Amino acid sequence: AAARAAQIEAYVDNVKDEPLMTTMPKKGSVKKETKNDKFGYTELELSNGVKVVLKKTDLKKDQVILRGEGFGGSALYGEKDFANIKMFDDVVEASGLGNFTHTELEKALAGKIASASLSMSTYRQNVSGSSTPKDVETMLQLVYLYFTNINKDQKSFDNMMSTTETMLKNRLLQPENVLNDSVQATFSCHNPRFKSIEASELKNVSYDRVLQIAKERTANAAAYTFTIIGNYDEATIRPLIEQYIASLPSKKKVEKAKKVDTDFKGKVLNHFKHKAETPKAIAVMYWYSNNLPYNLENSIKATIAGQILSMEYLKKIREDASAAYTVGAAASMSRNDFDTEAYILAQCPMKPEKADIANQILRDEVNAMAKTCDADKLQKVKEYLLKNLGDQRKQNSYWLGRINTWRKYGMDFDTDYEKVVNAQTTESISAFVAELLKAGNAAEVIMMPAE
Repeated sequence: AAARAAQIEAYVDNVKDEPLMTTMPKKGSVKKETKNDKFGYTELELSNGVKVVLKKTDLKKDQVILRGEGFGGSALYGEKDFANIKMFDDVVEASGLGNFTHTELEKALAGKIASASLSMSTYRQNVSGSSTPKDVETMLQLVYLYFTNINKDQKSFDNMMSTTETMLKNRLLQPENVLNDSVQATFSCHNPRFKSIEASELKNVSYDRVLQIAKERTANAAAYTFTIIGNYDEATIRPLIEQYIASLPSKKKVEKAKKVDTDFKGKVLNHFKHKAETPKAIAVMYWYSNNLPYNLENSIKATIAGQILSMEYLKKIREDASAAYTVGAAASMSRNDFDTEAYILAQCPMKPEKADIANQILRDEVNAMAKTCDADKLQKVKEYLLKNLGDQRKQNSYWLGRINTWRKYGMDFDTDYEKVVNAQTTESISAFVAELLKAGNAAEVIMMPAE
């Protein structure tokens, strides 16, 4: 009766009827322009020190992607900020921009296909954006606001933290999460900077401090290079860049992070038992070296080695030994400001009663590949890589990666790709694996079910 008698007002969806930006910043300008014929891009140096790389494509008629990368990163912050830097991406994502709360922003962007985000890695701040050709201005406005006006939205922050707390309290009920935490701790030498955040640490997260860190990391746009690739309009993109990117705040001095030591050396074993409602046995094994040069050939050799190893594991662990339903391996080369790393990673969720057999095969096959590898499997992987290359070259994201590798390291990872793949032999792949293993760095994280 009380419910029937109550005067209930109809829900009103308040959508702010105002533009994302009401006042425009003072335009900057393009100071220098350099063309690159190899990859067909133009590099602009703006009046505030920002570099913008432009490549027009028609690979996808309705796509423009933006990536910004700036020196700095979480390595600049110490122990008292560990909880803040671990939650940085989520807190920034939960915030509003300009005069809009997080929810108001989502509503204001309805009908437009444009997005942008700000995140932080160990040595960099990263800006990502995407839009259709007609919504490029909206995307650039969002980028501008991330640099100049992140809006504190306490309600959205509180909701996000509450959801995160519930998730963290329950996450260790999943054995896979227990394993992931152990892998993270083992591979990073138990460095607390890289430890997964726990529910008990959430009280150390300060919304104001995260916003202050975001402000510090976006205070100098001269630390950034933006790459914009896609089917943008040539006539309108430059004025928009001058309006929203060349106007970003900047300083002459660019702050770079110091190296954070994370790599273990030698052999590390972390074998443990874990009691769970659904008992699981999982092994993760990792081999790495900092001694192999970062180049196209070694990158291809690593990819091939990982894929052949996956095939060997599936044959010997799943089919022959019936010790697991699935098993996989991957290998890669990576590089940052301080290190080059070549690694092989194997993961196997196994039948507990056959764990010893599976683990021995995981170890043996890596060592066997340092001596010889299967010619038929090598041929299959080479054919797959060459077929996949054709698909990759139709993606804007592929060219973004190739341009970044060229600009950062002066290395062309595209032109000779087919030639280098075709040149690989069983001997060259085995020699690569042998060289990687020579460093003697190996870790095993093996979780077995407890009684």
